[in-house]
Amino acid sequence: MQPDLVAFLDQLLNDHRVPADTIVLEVTESKLVDDVNTVLASLTRLRLKGFGLSIDDFGTGFSSMEQLRRFPFSELKIDRAFVNGAHRRASAKAIFQSSVNLANALNMVSVAEGVEDDADLDLAVELGTHLIQGYHIAKPMSAIDLERWFEGRGH
Repeated sequence: MQPDLVAFLDQLLNDHRVPADTIVLEVTESKLVDDVNTVLASLTRLRLKGFGLSIDDFGTGFSSMEQLRRFPFSELKIDRAFVNGAHRRASAKAIFQSSVNLANALNMVSVAEGVEDDADLDLAVELGTHLIQGYHIAKPMSAIDLERWFEGRGH
């Protein structure tokens, strides 16, 4: 919504010599309806500059399919309500699978939010989810803790 956001991010990347295609910006689906024209213009400019754009909490907002049609997203984050425990709930599993299939059909990266245990992880892998997010992988952490965590995994 900030008119200078694109220029600010562009300058920040130039100052630090970071390519835009290494950054994915998350947009919560419910925020897309605030000022559609302004948001669409900003998101389009960001995509043209190479930024990735992720629609967060997919499936929980109003008119999800319309948002996918209108906005230039590169990533679809499937809300935890359809991921966590989906191996036990047929309806959640069906929505999870459909969301992964939709992401694939739209050439988008699929991200499963809320993976909390081995069963969630196994299902996400089985369904072909590209990326996994949740406490089963790691809890939210600071940049320094992330570095330590990553080193501890042998990378």
